[in-house]
Amino acid sequence: MNDDIPPNDRHALLIAEYALGVLSADERLEVEELVRREPAYQAQLAAWQRHFADWLDEFPVIEPPARVWHGIQQRLFPTEQPAPEPIRRWNDPRLWRWTTGLALAAALVLALLVLLRPVQVATPALLARLEQSNGSLAFSVTLQANGRQLLFVPASKADWPGRSAEAWIITADGKPHSLGLLQDATAVTLAVPAGLAPALTPGAVLAVSLEPRTGSPTGAPTGPVIAQGKIIAL
Repeated sequence: MNDDIPPNDRHALLIAEYALGVLSADERLEVEELVRREPAYQAQLAAWQRHFADWLDEFPVIEPPARVWHGIQQRLFPTEQPAPEPIRRWNDPRLWRWTTGLALAAALVLALLVLLRPVQVATPALLARLEQSNGSLAFSVTLQANGRQLLFVPASKADWPGRSAEAWIITADGKPHSLGLLQDATAVTLAVPAGLAPALTPGAVLAVSLEPRTGSPTGAPTGPVIAQGKIIAL
């Protein structure tokens, strides 16, 4: 692949080549990650797979001449003496038509198995939209690194004079557990405590509250909750 191609065009080319089955292992993993993250790429891959499947159906059945078998024998098993006359059944056009059709059918089945096999996805992508009380987006959250990290991306620059925003997960028992402090204008990746990783499942609630600069002194929210939302799976 040419790395000078703009990212969006390069991704489109990779997806087409993935459908053809001509990518390296690393490039296949790259495409599978793109498809896992972006529904638009899922649609592109499905379209290419349909296109190539229809294209394969258009190949005509070609009947080789009777001399082909003799030529194959001469190339594979050359001898000083002239090759014996092939058994007459190899000259039967019906046999060639049948074997050629069988070979093409087998090739088509193999191609379809390669092109149409489902993308292997280990786990669904988990994310959350944390909204303010008026319904506007405050943070987008994505679960990363197999559940070991959470990426919080603020929707806009915030201003919390003298205070910090602290992220929380509300577990099934209704108790809040701190995930760490956020920045007011930049994305932050928070490491998920090992004991909380199992709680990060679809339907779990994430929240953000305003706390003192160093975070909540009690281990629970002490200030107003400025955003909250549920984790969903893609």
